[in-house]
Amino acid sequence: MMDALVLMKRTGNLLNEMEDLTKQIAESIDRNDRVSTEMLVAMREEPLDKLHEADRILREQLADMPDREAAAQLTAMLNGGPPAQEGNLPQMLCEQVTQNKRRLEQVIAMDQRINRKIAGEGSARQ
Repeated sequence: MMDALVLMKRTGNLLNEMEDLTKQIAESIDRNDRVSTEMLVAMREEPLDKLHEADRILREQLADMPDREAAAQLTAMLNGGPPAQEGNLPQMLCEQVTQNKRRLEQVIAMDQRINRKIAGEGSARQ
């Protein structure tokens, strides 16, 4: 569980970086600064790649857990469920997962606004 918490904290930091870069992209678009926009979009690839890598590592760790019940409980917590057991570690993990989900939703919403600005109101619909 400690490994999962470390990965979720890393994910949180990467999502914060993604949010910051996405805000900068929106600002560069508002300024019609194409060079900055392209540079920032390219810069955003690194934290995105790191997010994918953290997810891959977490999935591998879950698959390699010998205790299938513990793996299922951890999976439930990683999917936003309540702490599967007493203690600070499960609580901290669940709180980090909630924060990460909220941050990801914010980044997605910003991306959708950016897409609408670039392509018009008919784009980026859910």
